[in-house]
Amino acid sequence: MYADWPWFRETIDLIAMILSKTDFSITKNYDDKLVDKTPELIGLGDEVRAKLVKTRQAILDVSQSKSVAGPHVQLLRASTKIRNPYVDPINVVQAEILKELRGMGEDETLSAEELEVKNLRRDAMIVSINAIAQGMRNSG
Repeated sequence: MYADWPWFRETIDLIAMILSKTDFSITKNYDDKLVDKTPELIGLGDEVRAKLVKTRQAILDVSQSKSVAGPHVQLLRASTKIRNPYVDPINVVQAEILKELRGMGEDETLSAEELEVKNLRRDAMIVSINAIAQGMRNSG
């Protein structure tokens, strides 16, 4: 089916490209910083990562490829080598900003100074979202 149906092949290849950009260490950092330490929530992150491994394997099985990146493995390695030193630290900073925002309370309960700090952190959060989105987008 993969070899004979171009639409299916393109869909599988797009999923593979998305999966090739996933990073377990980044998801674990978000878990460590932001998830309540309850067994069901900790287990949820582990479950999602386990399903990611199964999904990657399914893509490899369907495409009969050795790498999730498929025929573009060299290009992906090169772009990852360039991109990750910039995007990974932004992910770490974003988790810290979100943790601080969650701990600041409702706007109505904050003083003017605290509200100003919270608004600056919101702006930083938006910048980090845009930075990661730009860093992870496809080019070429």
